[in-house]
Amino acid sequence: MRFEQIVTKTMACLLTAFIWVGCGDAEPSASFQEAQKIHEQLDRLASGLHDELQMTIEEAEAKIQASLNAGDSLLALQLGRIDGQLGALDVRFHDWESTVVALPGAACDHDHDHDHDHDHGHDHDHGTGASLEGMSDEAILEIQQALLLELTAMESLLKEAKSALQIQDTDGDAE
Repeated sequence: MRFEQIVTKTMACLLTAFIWVGCGDAEPSASFQEAQKIHEQLDRLASGLHDELQMTIEEAEAKIQASLNAGDSLLALQLGRIDGQLGALDVRFHDWESTVVALPGAACDHDHDHDHDHDHGHDHDHGTGASLEGMSDEAILEIQQALLLELTAMESLLKEAKSALQIQDTDGDAE
């Protein structure tokens, strides 16, 4: 073979190898991998929190009705305050949920079809058009951490409301 043919075949092989290697997906950074883990955790926790919140609201409403039926308007008023806190928490949850968007390169798999009927006093527009595209992996991680922090705060508020609901129920039984 002539020198020119050897160089041409070698260049063709190298070019093919570069194209093949260059088309592979790069490994996500450690920050982005952590953001993905937190995002998956957000999905799981949010679903559980929302279900628990809805059951607690239903429980509060049933207790209010029972206390009214029993003629205990003071207990109904106290339970009504807790129910109001739960309603505000429900609105806060849905506002928070609307800020959760898919990570770059991932499809949104959040369950936005709520199988319950309750009035939030606000629209349910999850198509915010928000995107994390173009943001640094570190910024995406910070956003996911902030979302987790807010979700954790809402979980604490729900626990407090549930505790207050149980205390009011116990106080109502003692009278």
